[in-house]
Amino acid sequence: MEPCPIKDVSPGQSSSQVPQTGTEDKRLDSERNVLRKLWQIYSDKVLPIEQKSFYSHFSSAAISREEFESRPQVLLLGQYSTGKTSMIRWLTEVETNYLDVRPQPCTDKFIAVVHGDEERLIHGNAAACLPQLPYQGLSKFGGSFLSSFQALVLPSNILKEITFIDTPGVLSGSKQRIGRDYDFAEVSSWMANRADLVLLTFDAHKLDISDEFQEVMEVLRPYADKVRCVLNKADQIDATNLVRVYGALLWNVGKVLQTPEIARVFVSSFWNEEYRYKAHETLFNEDKQAVQKELAGLPRTALLRKIDMLAKRVSAVKTHLLIMSHLRSKMTGFMNMVRSEETIKKNVCEQLPDLLADAQRIFELSLGDMPKLEDLKTKILKFDGLSKLRPLDKKDTERLEQIINTEIPQLLAGVSGVTSSCGKEFLDPKEAGPSTSWFGSLPGFSGKRKRSEDECA
Repeated sequence: MEPCPIKDVSPGQSSSQVPQTGTEDKRLDSERNVLRKLWQIYSDKVLPIEQKSFYSHFSSAAISREEFESRPQVLLLGQYSTGKTSMIRWLTEVETNYLDVRPQPCTDKFIAVVHGDEERLIHGNAAACLPQLPYQGLSKFGGSFLSSFQALVLPSNILKEITFIDTPGVLSGSKQRIGRDYDFAEVSSWMANRADLVLLTFDAHKLDISDEFQEVMEVLRPYADKVRCVLNKADQIDATNLVRVYGALLWNVGKVLQTPEIARVFVSSFWNEEYRYKAHETLFNEDKQAVQKELAGLPRTALLRKIDMLAKRVSAVKTHLLIMSHLRSKMTGFMNMVRSEETIKKNVCEQLPDLLADAQRIFELSLGDMPKLEDLKTKILKFDGLSKLRPLDKKDTERLEQIINTEIPQLLAGVSGVTSSCGKEFLDPKEAGPSTSWFGSLPGFSGKRKRSEDECA
């Protein structure tokens, strides 16, 4: 595989594609420039503040350059034999022995399906080291997990623009944790945080949700906007029962995810076999096409999602910085009197509800941005550097506010596609010209690009 550096490839543009001329060249140059500046903002300004405030311990690990450069990723999660692997084979249009499909559980590893000129399998420790892939962070889960992770390289056109992540099927009962030396839900959360789309797959015949799958779905709550449900093998049941199954699925998913909005559900059988019951054949075909359109939109909006991700992260870092500095200021006297780290932790946890309430009031923090009390207590008890927390440096908060209020809006203005008050329309990454990609062969994706209006007088 060829590297996919920021300076050479824009979001959604594979290294093998040749940019078109004119307006297309300008759009790609603009996106490359914005992506390069995004990385500079994060690495030069945000990352040092994260390190200073130990953000990676209390929230999420630092973003790597490889994650900024990566193609959009689609994570497939589900119980065993729900058709995750079959769906990937249908989308990639590649027959390979590495994507094994059988009635019984057959995928026992996390498999990143990536693009390359020749089919090959890269094992976990090597895959986590490859600079072309954004999986260096998986080393935190240890060698036991990496032995259950692989990267499968396939010469499929869709993989030039999207990476799929196949996952082991979740089993029911005690079988689900036998021989598993890593936390499945924690790994799934790591993957979902970095994925652009999460597909929860369900078998129309088996809607029961096991304990472990419920645990996995619960860790997906922060990423509910990325989650879509796939009711697979829908042609195997008759029309009357399909309606009941669909209703039961909405109820089960809504109860676990606890979101006010209902997740989008794609209903079909995602393979190339003929349908058994054809009463809803039109619906099945429409939802197959809807899945393809959803995937087609990922490369075209990759830059906007990266901007959104960075804006959210900067806001979260600012909130974390203010809370940690407030804890430091309130515990300074106690820390000077007590040298025992464990005693200091215990005292902080006892006063934590009042300390968080004070921080929220003093800094006017949104309730929705505040950390969960019990989660923060757990992380404080596991943290060995309370005495290393630093007093608040106003320059840090001013720097983060400048990024949120000035620098990110300036970058976003040139690629958002929003029409200004004077009538000029910025180019929208969704507006694609004649496409040479895999998606160009899909219905509705061969239209011409809308031209920008003339500059304001």
